[in-house]
Parts: sequence; C-alpha cells; structure tokens
Amino acid sequence: MRKLPIFNAAFTLDRAAFDHPDRVSLTYGQQSWTVAQAATATRRLAQLLAQVGVSAGDRVMLVSHNSPYHLFFHIACARLGAVLVPVSFRLTQFELQALVDFCSPRTVICEPEVAARGSFTSTGTLMHFVIDDDVQAGPLTPGLAVGYLGLTAALIAFDGEFIADGADDGPLELNQHDYPEGLADIFFVAGTVGQPRGTELTHENLWWGSRNFRDALGYNNDDVALVAAPLSHVSGFNCVTLDLFASGGHVVITRDFDPAAILQMIEAHRVTVFFGMSTMYLALSGHPDFATRDLSSWRLPLVGGTHVPPPLLGRLASRHLRPLPVWGLPETAAAIAYLPFEHCAEYPGAVGRPFPHVAMRIVDPRTGEDLPEGQVGVVDVQGPAVAARYWHNDADSRATFPNGWFRTGDLGQMSDGVVTITGRYSEVIFSGGESVLPAEVEDVLIQYPGITEAVVCGVPDAIWGESVAAAITVDSGSPRPEVSDLLAFADQVLAGYKLPRRVIVVDTIPAGEEGVVDRAAVRAMLLDVPPLQSLEQAGSTAGIAAADIAVTASPEPFAATPGEEVSLNDDLTLRDSPAHESGTTSMERQ
Repeated sequence: MRKLPIFNAAFTLDRAAFDHPDRVSLTYGQQSWTVAQAATATRRLAQLLAQVGVSAGDRVMLVSHNSPYHLFFHIACARLGAVLVPVSFRLTQFELQALVDFCSPRTVICEPEVAARGSFTSTGTLMHFVIDDDVQAGPLTPGLAVGYLGLTAALIAFDGEFIADGADDGPLELNQHDYPEGLADIFFVAGTVGQPRGTELTHENLWWGSRNFRDALGYNNDDVALVAAPLSHVSGFNCVTLDLFASGGHVVITRDFDPAAILQMIEAHRVTVFFGMSTMYLALSGHPDFATRDLSSWRLPLVGGTHVPPPLLGRLASRHLRPLPVWGLPETAAAIAYLPFEHCAEYPGAVGRPFPHVAMRIVDPRTGEDLPEGQVGVVDVQGPAVAARYWHNDADSRATFPNGWFRTGDLGQMSDGVVTITGRYSEVIFSGGESVLPAEVEDVLIQYPGITEAVVCGVPDAIWGESVAAAITVDSGSPRPEVSDLLAFADQVLAGYKLPRRVIVVDTIPAGEEGVVDRAAVRAMLLDVPPLQSLEQAGSTAGIAAADIAVTASPEPFAATPGEEVSLNDDLTLRDSPAHESGTTSMERQ
C-alpha cells in the first residue's frame, strides 16, 4: 500500500480533474483551461518528453517569460520522475550555457527570443524545444528544424488544443497510478557561473511549502490567484500558485508586469490572492486606476520581502486592502514567516512568526548555540519544506544545511516569537529579488584591460533594496577606464541587474591585518559615490569580444593598505533592471 499523503502534484491534479473536470483551472490572456483539459495537456506533454528520451532523474530546463508552460511542464516532469529547472529568460547566453554545463539537462525548452541567441551545447544528448505563440499549429515532430540560427527543435505552438493533441495520439505509455516522489525542481538562486547554488526541492518540500501558506492564510480552491511574480522563482511558482492550480483552484498568469493590466485583471477575474514585492505594490498603488478599479474581491495582498514600508501600508489601506507580509527563500519552498495585517503596526519592520510547519531559531554565527530573545544572531530554519542540499555543490550544502537546519545567512532577533531581520551575514547581493554573487561580477571586471583588482558589494537602494557597487584598482601604467566602456564590457556576459550602479577607482583596496579584503570599509566608501544614471550611453568595449571574456569563479582579491578614492562621472543609469522580468521579482532573495 502506498504511503500517504502523496506529495506529487500530478496526483493532486488528476484527483481534481476527476472531482471537478469542468472547473476553470488556468487563464492566460484570452485562453482558459478546465481542470480536465489541464490534466490532459500535462499527460500529453509527458508523453512528448518521454518520446524524446526524457526519463526519471533527467533535467528539463525551461527558459521563458511567465506562461502556463511552467505549470504544465512541472506536472509533465512529475509524471516521469524528471526534474524541472525553471530559469530566468533575462540571463545572457553565457550565463544560460553555464547552467546547461552545470546541470546537464536532457531537454531545453525556450522561447524564440532565447533560441535566436544560438543553440546550447552539452556533453550529453540535448534536445531543444521552442515555444512560439505565433506559429500555426501542426504535428509535433521531435527534431523539426525551425530555422532559429540552425537550432534543431521540436516546435510547440501556444494553442490549448495543440498542446492536448500535439503528442502521439496512441495510448499513453505512462502508469497513471504511479506518481514518483523525490527531486521535483531545481531553482538557481545566486550566481550562474563558477559554482552556482541550485536549490533541490522535492515534491514533499513543495507540498509542505504550499501547505504552510494554505494553513496560515486560509485560502481554498474557491480562490483566484493572479501571478505576476516570475515563475522561474520559487515564490512565484510555489507560494499559492502550484497548489491552487493542482488542487482545482483558478490561477491567472500574466506574461509581464503592467500595473494597469494587473488592476484590470483583478477586477475582471475577481482575483482574491496576489503576491508581489513592495516595489510592485508601490507601482500598483501609484497608478491612476488604483483609485477607480473594483478591488473588493482582493482579500489576500501578499507582500514579499523583509517588511512592508509604512507609506505603502497607508496606500493599500486607503482602498480597504489588508497587506500581509510573507518571507521565504528558495531553500524553504518560499515559506518562512508571515505577519498578519493586524500586527504590522505593533511590529514595524518585522517579518513575522514562522509558518505553521516551520521551526525557527536565532543562533550565534560563531558557535551555533541558540541565543535568547532580543539578541541578534543568524536565523536558522527547519521543517519539511526545507531543502536538504544544493545541486552538485557539496561545500555550500554542508555550510548552509548544518544538522538538518537551514542557515539563512540573515541576521535577526526574536521578540514574542516575532522575528525582525536586522542585516545579512552573507555577502550575497539581493537586488529587487534577483541574487548576485560578488565574485561573479568581480571575475568579469578583473578581465578588463588595466584593472588589477575588483571588489563588489551591495549597497542600500531605495527602489531595489540593494544594488551592485564596485571598487577597482588600475595598473599604474594603464589609463583609468571609462565607466561606459567598463559597463558595456561587463554587459556582454552579465545580466543587467548584475552590473554595478556605483563604481569607484582607488589606489588600494582596504584590507585587514591578514590581507583579507575589508568589505565593510569598501562598502562605506561606495556609499559616498552617487549612483550611475544611464547605461544606454555606454560606449564600445575597445575591440574586446564577448567570446574573449572568461566566465569563471575566482578567489576574492587581496590588497595591503587603504588608499585614496576617486569617484567617476555620474551620468549613467542602469538599464534592464530586475523589475523588467515581471515588474519586480519575487521575494528579496529569490
């Protein structure tokens, strides 16, 4: 007899299709799927994947804007025991290839704009699929040449009937009563080159992550969730999205974040649940339509991050909305803590109490010993939603998951069981929900001609929470680099949100007695440097081709003594900000 509960979402969807076959399950643009149609679509996609050789344990990488394919392919992979790897479409070709090299997917599924950049290479057998909304539906043939720079791919047109009927119409060669458990998804959270952190989430982790939200917030299958946070991030994907889709609720997906369109959809679909970062809510509440649209159905405005800014609370309350801060990370399947609206004023800046199936403690970062209430230490989390490891990254796995606990890297304190985050023990930069490893940016900057050292850190940013800043030293025989050329150089291989918004040239990098970089001193210098204003004016890269830039991880730079700082011009702004993926992205750490 099978052990219960069954955590695989394919089982949940099949059960919902039996119980409520004609209920609307998913809406995207002008198209909707019933629960039965969605279940059939996932079975056909599973068969298509099986036909091209995908089997249990294989990785399937999806590079796409928000779309129903994130949910369809998750369930399709779940039926086979395969593993979905959802990845941001905003990554460059270099970064995507680095992830392909790292996780060796059996299949890469992407949109035409990604495919147009060129195909991916792999040491194993790699099948490409292209999702194209504009192509006439027709039979799916694995290996069909679709003409995107010679990319060989099977083509999937975005049409509900085509999804359902595109695979071989023969008998489904899947055991419909076999729902594999084990690894379900890999979410890459910080760094895409060198040694990335890909959080391994099992079906059980995802199930308990959703269970935390369901039990704490009291939503049910009569709710309607609108999804604008990136589905390549766990908070957009899991949170309430996967649970409602699989259980028979109604999920409305929008490809991009557009405040006017979001407000219109809330009114038209009678949306009850919406998750977004504070920056998304500021954009929504600042739009003229916010005052006139019918928002009376919206009972759960979930705000991701470490706290809700007080001015935003007032804006939302003016429309009788009761914002509910939630905090989670990929390693916890999006669920750590939540703060009911009634307590926001009582505990300003707090992330709240742990979700029902989460244990939390504050520990001394040096000894690992528990600290009493009121003292600041590192936040540790434990529970059935917590991951056990990172994909093929033993060193970080051992350091981050000691003795069954997840060490968040955040500094915090607890009072009356309510946690407030006070800082970060980790040096990872979190900008508008995207994660940036300083070493990743340093590795690229150091390759610019004449630069001898580069130190990157995060500095506070009123819009994005943190932004990337860099201090560099230049060889005495080389001219000082132009900021525009330096940023254009880095822009060839790094996503826009990873580019420095502040740059300073110093004679030497501050360092401690042992020669280790004093990042606190570097950060203090960078705080006095005004943000750059426009990357659109970035100039040439002095003949340096992207292919000549090695994308590898390297040790932190060292320096001997502090030196004089020199600020560069401030006439540049960062383009391609993290909000461009779907407004702002998910939680501050996703």
